[in-house]
Amino acid sequence: MWLEEVERLLGARPIIRRRQEPGLKPAAVLVPLYVAAGELWVLLTRRSDSLPLHAGQVSFPGGAREEGDEDEVATALREVREELGIDPAVVMVLGQLDDVWTPSGFVVSPVVGALPHPLEIKPAGAEVEAVLRIPFSTLANPQLVEYQELPLDGELILSPVYHYHGQRVWGATARVIADLVSRISGAELEPAV
Repeated sequence: MWLEEVERLLGARPIIRRRQEPGLKPAAVLVPLYVAAGELWVLLTRRSDSLPLHAGQVSFPGGAREEGDEDEVATALREVREELGIDPAVVMVLGQLDDVWTPSGFVVSPVVGALPHPLEIKPAGAEVEAVLRIPFSTLANPQLVEYQELPLDGELILSPVYHYHGQRVWGATARVIADLVSRISGAELEPAV
């Protein structure tokens, strides 16, 4: 079954955690996966243009850790309820991915979770402009990934950029996707030279 296989692949190599430093805020995202028509899909959101941070960007449901959140899993599950109206009880946590950090001062811990399909999603209009469903096979296709240099921690890093139906996925979200693809497919996405 796909759930056990993804869980096994995610747990096959250690997770890299970024230590908390002054000025960096802990955050978490849920990387929602589901199977439909025999294919693995990844669910993302397009953030509202009116948000003060990361407006209009494609991202995973998530946000800053709040008082009362026990850990990154609790943060991710709370956020998916707030942003997409998904009951945390239907999310099966499969594992986690490497922390990523953002120029806006967040250390993001990605939590991978399986969703049942079909599932009613009720986006929070103030936060979520659109819900995007992208086939995993599209994200895993190295021909469809471009790379750009982005400033991070005072350095330029080479970061993947994904394009899907007019949407551009870049930054921390793209780095989370690259980690997911690497762990599930076993292939490292490499920039074309």
